[in-house]
Amino acid sequence: MPPQIGYLLPTRERVMEGRPETAPLLELAGRAEGLGFDSVWIGDSLLARPRHDPLTLLAAVAARTRKVALGT
Repeated sequence: MPPQIGYLLPTRERVMEGRPETAPLLELAGRAEGLGFDSVWIGDSLLARPRHDPLTLLAAVAARTRKVALGT
């Protein structure tokens, strides 16, 4: 089985920089799929720095991608 390569969306950084819009993140997920990444990941943390809700954002990514696996 060949190696699998995933892409972690930068959700924490965008929220901490005061740029919480999701459209750029969804575009990055689509680009990752187009570039051949096998999966797209969204980090989760209950007590650390703020970030987007991972399940909601994963649902939006799922609606815009077809082949990549999704994870958190």
